Amino acid sequence: MRIVTLTILFFVSTALSTVGQDTFLDKGNSFLTNKQFDRAEQVFREAIKSDTSNLIYQCQLGLTLIQAKKYSDGEQVLSKVLNVDANNVAAIWYSGIGNFYNAQDRLAIRQFEKALTLLDKKSGQYYSANWFIGKCYANLLKNEGLTYIETDRMFECYNEYLRRQPNAEDAPKIREYVERKRKRRPSSNVEVWRDL
Repeated sequence: MRIVTLTILFFVSTALSTVGQDTFLDKGNSFLTNKQFDRAEQVFREAIKSDTSNLIYQCQLGLTLIQAKKYSDGEQVLSKVLNVDANNVAAIWYSGIGNFYNAQDRLAIRQFEKALTLLDKKSGQYYSANWFIGKCYANLLKNEGLTYIETDRMFECYNEYLRRQPNAEDAPKIREYVERKRKRRPSSNVEVWRDL
């Protein structure tokens, strides 16, 4: 998925520029980029042993575990980071991605909503967070249903994504989805709307 790749690369490059040329980060991120998750995990675990207070290493380990589909392990690492720094945007973002891929849509929404409060509105991550929130709500609409307010939020997020990315590859499909769902949407007196 292009959005995820771009946003992951953003956080990785931000981490590198913050710390400078770091051997552990260079090596671990190279393995991560090449989908050598076991090797990346090993490097980041070594890095954490060398500096237990380095939250960047911990975030990258969390991301590595998520990319390796070890979602609960990744979430544990990222939760520890967030216990130290509740506004660590990389940990929040990676947690959102992990929950998204692990079909934990409500948890993913919570993380991406928090990320929106911390991200620059002009950044690519800002429109990506709106896409993720909209997609999570769309998943929930099929499975457990949405309240009227949650449906409003789904539309808001998709519309913000479309406003910022009008020529995105998936824009026509999302526009059609929003239009179709608006027409099918029941009135506000319906407590929970479930729609395939």
